[in-house]
Amino acid sequence: MPTAIEALVARVPRWEGRTTLIRPLPSNPRQELFAVTVDGREYIVRSRRAGEMLGFSAANEAEATRRAADVGVGPPVAAELPETQTLITEVVHGRPLDADHVTGHLVQIADALRTFHDSGPMRADFPVHRVVERHARDAGTHDVIAPAAYERLHQLSRRIEAAFAKAPMAPVPCHNNLVPGNMLFGADRMWFVDFECGGMNDAFFDLANLSVNCGFDGETDDRLLDAYFGEVSESGVARLRLMKVMSEFREGMWGVAQRAVGVPDTDALGPEERLRSCERLASRPELEHWLSLAGRFQRPLTFTFADPDGA
Repeated sequence: MPTAIEALVARVPRWEGRTTLIRPLPSNPRQELFAVTVDGREYIVRSRRAGEMLGFSAANEAEATRRAADVGVGPPVAAELPETQTLITEVVHGRPLDADHVTGHLVQIADALRTFHDSGPMRADFPVHRVVERHARDAGTHDVIAPAAYERLHQLSRRIEAAFAKAPMAPVPCHNNLVPGNMLFGADRMWFVDFECGGMNDAFFDLANLSVNCGFDGETDDRLLDAYFGEVSESGVARLRLMKVMSEFREGMWGVAQRAVGVPDTDALGPEERLRSCERLASRPELEHWLSLAGRFQRPLTFTFADPDGA
């Protein structure tokens, strides 16, 4: 009798009657991952263990993955099995870099991010200010009270949202989980992988999430902004700093929600350290100045970012 993964692989129409070699990959509590070799070509099979968990859905991940593939910044999609929440992508020739070496590829990363961000609206949604609220509700549903830091940081989240609203930018397709392992670098190009969190969000969240997860300093942040926008402005720096607060807030509350539903921590830092890091960022003396500057942001005239409203 075939195993579950063998039975799943047998359902892929393009592989019918072919010999497949299957090997498991490190997985997580939400997904099973396998490498499948067919006729000498290797593929990655991602199969969700359950339906929607903590707001993440296979449909949203598939849409974001297809979009990245369509614009050339993600691995090509080989097949989808929606009925089993399974997504199959081709293996690309690239490897992840550690955080220290990511800084040498800022222009390449910024170009790829802009390509994805500029690709047009998606149904998948990931508005970070609502996401942290959802994680708190998820925890409460399972009788876990959000940490005391949540209320303080939630109030700051509202202030950040209001500051950005004074100079609004339309939400764009974002990756929303830019850890070093989710970026693969080849000889002359790069790819983003693992779009589980993919959805419409503020472009600055991707930049800030990348910065936090790779441990960028202020000088590297400036280089990132210059690579992405073509200039470094005070208001742009302010938005990046504030979204770094939101990145750590989201990571911390995600960890709280995972624990509430009995999912083991996958973040080496844990939710407590993420929330402490968030509060350290929020306690910076420049915070009020950042909030003031964030509302004055103007996109550079040379920046060709698409605006669905035509503004």
